Formats: sequence, structure tokens, C-alpha cells
Amino acid sequence: MKLYHVSTVPDLKILEPHISTHGKSYVYATSSPEFALFFGGIESAGDFDGIYGIKDNIPYFYETYEGALKRRFNGAVCYIYEVDPTNFMEGKTSFKGEVVSEKPVKILNSKKIDNIYEHLLELNKESKINLYFYKNTNEYNKKIDEHIIDRITRFNILADKDSGLYKFCKRHFPTIVNKLESENLKKIK
Repeated sequence: MKLYHVSTVPDLKILEPHISTHGKSYVYATSSPEFALFFGGIESAGDFDGIYGIKDNIPYFYETYEGALKRRFNGAVCYIYEVDPTNFMEGKTSFKGEVVSEKPVKILNSKKIDNIYEHLLELNKESKINLYFYKNTNEYNKKIDEHIIDRITRFNILADKDSGLYKFCKRHFPTIVNKLESENLKKIK
């Protein structure tokens, strides 16, 4: 099985494990080079930029606000690294599309992507990925609202109003943040 990792750093030979959202030192990889691209780009707001995953072996990305894909990926350069699959394990994270290694990982090959956004648009045209651009419809907004409420609650975003993530959510999802803050005030009283 071939595995891939994306980085903005060129000419890597070895990937070292680093602590990430799961609280353990891992090297992350996926069997889909197209899916790996969703982890390139500018420093993102993670799950707050989009809902992403793999369905029926095709990666997908739902924008959580208008222009999220372009903001995150336009003009961004990255490198898709094919990595040695030897030490990777499944089931260590809740996301089925990724595998992890607790050990350093050797890079086998690499490919430079000069503009991730343009590349994603091309992959979408070729039906290799499914991009869902933000639509202001009840159905789309319901899906996004449920996702954002879950993430704000799960990551306790409201607890630190000085954090960049709180400010990001307040700017892009003010109605949700205000509603959750109001509900929290009612619980305190």
C-alpha cells in the first residue's frame, strides 16, 4: 500500500513524529494523495475551514463559509511525499482516512504542487475529489452549523476569548458563537 503525507517544507528525507491534535507524537499519512492535499496550504483553522473526509474512496471538502477553500489554498505551494508504509498503524485516531507512525518515516518520492487551490479545482473537474462550495441554503447551513457547534463545544473554544480560534469563529460564525454564549450564560444563572 502506498501512503502519502503533505508538507509545505521542500526536500524532506525523513518525517519526524510531532505532537498534534491527538496529544501524541505521530507522523500522519493517508492512502490518498488527493486527500493529503487538504492538509497543505496556509496555517488553517482546521475543522473550522471545512468538513472533509473520504466517502466511497473519493475525498470531499465542504466549505464552512464562502471562500474558505480559496483562502486556505490559493497560491499555496506544497509537496506530496510518498512515505515508507512499514511502521504505520490504523485505528489510533478517530478518523478512518488517516494512519499514524510513532517512529520516524523515510520519504520515498515527492511531487511539488505549485498552487494547491488550482490543483484541487482540476482534481474536482476530473472527479478525483468532490469540492462543495458554500451555499446559503437551509440544508447546507444546517450541515455546517451542526459541524461548527460540535467543534466549538468539543474544543472548548468559548473558554478563551483571546485565542485566535475564538476570534476566527466569532468572525466567520457569529450567530453560532452568540447562541452558544447565550446558552452558557443561562446555564450559569
